[in-house]
Amino acid sequence: MPDTHRRGRLSAAEIAALAKNNCVTCTVPEGGALVMRPLLLHASSARLVNKPRRVIHLEFAAQELGHGLAWYHTVRHKSAT
Repeated sequence: MPDTHRRGRLSAAEIAALAKNNCVTCTVPEGGALVMRPLLLHASSARLVNKPRRVIHLEFAAQELGHGLAWYHTVRHKSAT
C-alpha cells in the first residue's frame, strides 16, 4: 500500500481501516526481486502451484528509523583512521 511506510507502526485497527482500493499489485517473475521501503504495508497472494515459496528479507538503511522505531540488529560502519 503506497506511502504506508511514512505512518510509522500501525495497529491492527489502523490497518483494517485503510482503504483496500489503494493497493498496488507488484508481479515479480520466478527468481526475481522486489525492493521496497521498510515498514511498507504489504502482503503476498496465495501460491498458485503446490511448491514451497522462499523469501529472503534484507533491510539496509543509512539512517535511524523515525517515529520511535528502532532496528532489531544494526551494523555500524567503522571510519578509516
